[in-house]
Amino acid sequence: MAESVLEVKDLKLGIRDGKRQIPIVNGVTFDLKKGETLGIVGESGCGKSLTSLSLMGLLPPGIEYQNGNIEIRNQNMVGVKDKVWRSVRGKKVSMIFQEPMTSLNPVFTIGDQIVEMILSHNKMKKAEAKSHAIHMLKTLGIPRAEEVFNEYPHQLSGGMRQRVMIAIALSCNPEILIADEPTTALDVTIQAQILELMKKLQKQMDMSIVLITHDLGVVAEMCDRVIVMYAGEVVEESTVVELFDNPKHPYTKGLLASLPKIEEQKEFLSSIKGVVPTAANMPSGCRFAPRCQFRTEKCDEKPLLKMINDQSQVQCWLYSD
Repeated sequence: MAESVLEVKDLKLGIRDGKRQIPIVNGVTFDLKKGETLGIVGESGCGKSLTSLSLMGLLPPGIEYQNGNIEIRNQNMVGVKDKVWRSVRGKKVSMIFQEPMTSLNPVFTIGDQIVEMILSHNKMKKAEAKSHAIHMLKTLGIPRAEEVFNEYPHQLSGGMRQRVMIAIALSCNPEILIADEPTTALDVTIQAQILELMKKLQKQMDMSIVLITHDLGVVAEMCDRVIVMYAGEVVEESTVVELFDNPKHPYTKGLLASLPKIEEQKEFLSSIKGVVPTAANMPSGCRFAPRCQFRTEKCDEKPLLKMINDQSQVQCWLYSD
């Protein structure tokens, strides 16, 4: 069995209201194997991006670690000083953010931003770092890399900016890449190119990927295993094949049912009724119960994440026996 490069154990993230702690991400547990791609899916507001930011030590102001561990190569990163995080970011774990235009600094050239990352983790001369940066741009399939090196983010298209973000993230050869909605703002053709590029680089660099997305088509294309999150909790974990062939949780079934199918001509697409509850107004039992068509009195109690077979586990009373 492949070794784990990342282990998240009972992670709780939230805000403090006086003496009261309000969890937003509640008890998330998963691991990432070497060379594996793990998908995290769910609606907007389910805690996907917040979980990914915690893996980089980049929680927004007001959000705090309330419980649990984040172990990168057996080193617990919860509570460590910023100096320790800075030594890990980019070298061991790196991230592609959702929107490249807001993630890249508009007043620095592309080259300056890549070189800064390289020099922060490697003992190189500036000329060597520049050469490596141009090499990374070429590796990412960016034409006229020498000229792009001296250009600014606003001079590039969305697809090119995303490639630059990937070049920055991979410039120090990290073991773990966190990709938070890496193709959201791109058209379908460019999206396919970026995903194919990520798969190619993963093989070349023997890298592990955590892919955050709401697009189940991207999950089917990229991932080995999938975590389905709802209202800050993991409600199902499975292999990709098992998830699409035999989804367990009612929420997962609802997500898959909402996908349009070419062979079926419907006037209306299926949808999940209701909305994701807010952090301050969570149901006391199963968090999905108010929207679930299979709800029973038992759902007023909290179900636990339970192994169903060697490929999947689910948090639902329908599988209590």
